[in-house]
Amino acid sequence: MKLTFVGTGSGKTRTDRFHSSLLFSINGFNLLVDAGDGISKALLFAKVDFNSVDAILFSHYHADHFGGIASLFTQMKLTARTERLKFYTHKSLVKPLTEFLATTYLFLETAGFEVEINGFEFDEKFKITHGLNAVAKQNNHIKNSHGVDAENISFVSSSFLFEIDNKKIFYTSDVGAPEDLLLFENEKINWLITETTHVTTAEIQAAVEKLNPQKTFLTHIDEEDESELNNWVRKLNDDKIIIAQDRAEFTL
Repeated sequence: MKLTFVGTGSGKTRTDRFHSSLLFSINGFNLLVDAGDGISKALLFAKVDFNSVDAILFSHYHADHFGGIASLFTQMKLTARTERLKFYTHKSLVKPLTEFLATTYLFLETAGFEVEINGFEFDEKFKITHGLNAVAKQNNHIKNSHGVDAENISFVSSSFLFEIDNKKIFYTSDVGAPEDLLLFENEKINWLITETTHVTTAEIQAAVEKLNPQKTFLTHIDEEDESELNNWVRKLNDDKIIIAQDRAEFTL
């Protein structure tokens, strides 16, 4: 199984890192995790064919994780995609996804290819393809903290445990509290992929010590934090902790 970091940046747009996005490739099947603003260009830079993406999984709908989907869908149409495309999103966000695409005049029935939208439930395993399953858990990243009148909006943000060929990958995506780093602490984690913007290096280190993964990849890197991250990893002198770069590929 190959892991490609399509983008490793935070919510702030920058010239040297695209917004955070992952690509899992297993047995000829490609799963894109998140499709934030600029994802189409990020895929081009990573030399990933738009139409090689078989499925897209969303952790949440902040612009840096979701805002590029209309553009990517358009590129698939413009390049005459014919293969089926699968979406995976929390069940409460299925309708907002279809409505968002429709407001950009992208209608599933006129895509030119089959589109399948799957709504997952928290804490229930779902199959993505043969040999690749996932479980989502709600984390604390998105809350109606200002108490706005948002009756028809779901405040949902997911972290994922991927099971690939009997190995387990914990992808935190964006989190809102240190305890989110331990959402799957009762599982044997082989690889940890953690965001870095909303947690401290000390909190990450504590999670690494608790989970004891074979490798830890740091992503969702904010420009203001990058120097501190580099210094921290250098002092640790531990080749099991890796600061991810755009287009970096790893065989897991």
